[in-house]
Amino acid sequence: MKQWLPVRRYLTILRLPGALSFSAAGLVARLPNAMVTIGLVLMVSGIYGNYRFAGAVSAAFVVAQAIGSPFLARLIDRRGQARVTVPAMTFSLSMLAVTAIMAVVRLPEWTLFFPAALSGATYVSIGPMVRARWTALSLQPGQLHTAFSWESALDELTYVVGPALATVLATGWTASAGVLVPAVMAVLGVAWFVTQRATEPTPHQPKVQQGGRIRSVLFFPGMAAVVGSMVTMGGMFGGFDVSAVAVAEAMGHKAQAAIVLTTFATGSCLAGIVYGARTWSGPVWRSFVIGLVGLAAGFGTFYFINSIGLLAVVTFVVGCWIAPTIITANQLIKQLVPIDRLVEGLTWVGAALGVGVSFGSTASGWLIDHVSARAGFLAAATAGGLALAVCLPSIPLLRRAAPSTSGI
Repeated sequence: MKQWLPVRRYLTILRLPGALSFSAAGLVARLPNAMVTIGLVLMVSGIYGNYRFAGAVSAAFVVAQAIGSPFLARLIDRRGQARVTVPAMTFSLSMLAVTAIMAVVRLPEWTLFFPAALSGATYVSIGPMVRARWTALSLQPGQLHTAFSWESALDELTYVVGPALATVLATGWTASAGVLVPAVMAVLGVAWFVTQRATEPTPHQPKVQQGGRIRSVLFFPGMAAVVGSMVTMGGMFGGFDVSAVAVAEAMGHKAQAAIVLTTFATGSCLAGIVYGARTWSGPVWRSFVIGLVGLAAGFGTFYFINSIGLLAVVTFVVGCWIAPTIITANQLIKQLVPIDRLVEGLTWVGAALGVGVSFGSTASGWLIDHVSARAGFLAAATAGGLALAVCLPSIPLLRRAAPSTSGI
């Protein structure tokens, strides 16, 4: 019965030296990332009156971050979190402020792409660094599973609070507030996080492969399967988000789309907390595959739902598969890559999700424009099918590469 007491398990890990402080700082530091993408859309659309262009500027930030973050993560593994994060985030947030200023003075629309992309390319992913600190604490068996579950729940919390906060700032104050306020919050959060040097993992020099080159973690056995699955998972999310708004608008209840999106993230957050409250038997790869199957099945139902109320209920249930699947993805990464490449490996999870979201939202948007609002859900369902096509054939490889149980 004790293994089902979430409060006890979470309090145990948060009482470890420095744990509560770096976890809280990590939450503050990564909340702005959940605000910036929607903040860019609201700012550009509010000033220029062009949603298509606003989405393109936001996509430039997201795609650039997905491309740049793994390379920044490799530097972090080699040189240390504070040493890389401070200059990178200083430049990134400066470019974000430049983007906002250029929009406020109404420079030509195309000029916004450059600072937005530069900001995204140098925006450091905070979540992998937080998880690396948990790993460095040398937790007892099962505690790292709880720690990763805790951080995944906090990730979902940022996606519940962040977009809503950015919307309130941009619509209730000024259009640029949805971008500038997150930039200020990021400065404070990152400063709080990087100054906690006692829990910062020791940098490692990665082993040099044949030919004198450092091989990308994507070439480690099993990594391509996990990262590829995360791209398709992101495609599910991107396709769903755009479609939910379009369907709600088509039904004459556009404002209720916020309820649907919130229940989605809430289900994931609660499931992540429950999932981390006990130690699960069986290998991590099996839990990961089961999670993807559950998501693919759930996303396949949305096209057939014609009621906002029912859609909210179903999204809550389907959302319960999200955090556990991402938790097991991070646990798989820990097994698949060496400790000197951990931040780089963990960063690929978020990068892959970001790329998938961009593809999914683009595909669903095309279907919505050319077919119907509900047709956008077909993009999400297709991404679910692709997730199974990537993951299921990779089971033998994952079984060999990651044999450990979930209670790592």
